[in-house]
Amino acid sequence: MRKASTEDKLGRIHIAAKKLVAKRNIVNISMYDVAKEASIATSTIYHHYPNMESLIYKLLDDVFVDFERVLEEAIKPDEITHWSDINRMIEGGFVRYYSENPIAQKILLGLHIYDSVRHADVNNDLILALKVEDIYRRYFLLPPLPKDVNIFAIALQVADKVYSMNYCESGSIPVKMAREAVILTECYLGAYLPRVLPRVEPN
Repeated sequence: MRKASTEDKLGRIHIAAKKLVAKRNIVNISMYDVAKEASIATSTIYHHYPNMESLIYKLLDDVFVDFERVLEEAIKPDEITHWSDINRMIEGGFVRYYSENPIAQKILLGLHIYDSVRHADVNNDLILALKVEDIYRRYFLLPPLPKDVNIFAIALQVADKVYSMNYCESGSIPVKMAREAVILTECYLGAYLPRVLPRVEPN
């Protein structure tokens, strides 16, 4: 019988970890639990990941790829009449994604002690923010923006704080709080974007 390849083993480990994260609190999941769920030796898990934090960190890869897709799919060009429509669409897309992906909820919105995961999320927000800014520039002529901060990254992080606060309290993102996140981010962006922005003329 052919020995399981490294890719096969990693696939089993990741699937097992995702199943456990979807069902349990992250801080209560051990390497032994993952090994048992994957029907694989605990030593094999440790061969690839030194601890649970590094394994949870790896699970973010798929989530961050999804986020880029969420951004593009959220935008409905025919429904954009004001720059705030873009903000509303983007946040609505993320709320829908979180509601359909318990793993993303648990890792990015839930309570845990993994600093590397938090740092990865912040860094990814900076990457996403460049794509968000590009979306705004497709439709509107933006004024000069601050050079020392990325306002779109901050808006993403502010919304996540609202989602995280409510997720930790109730295990979900209530509709009313999703609405409040949109209001909050729109107010913040409005400190830098005039109420009326000129549209980009179609070529």
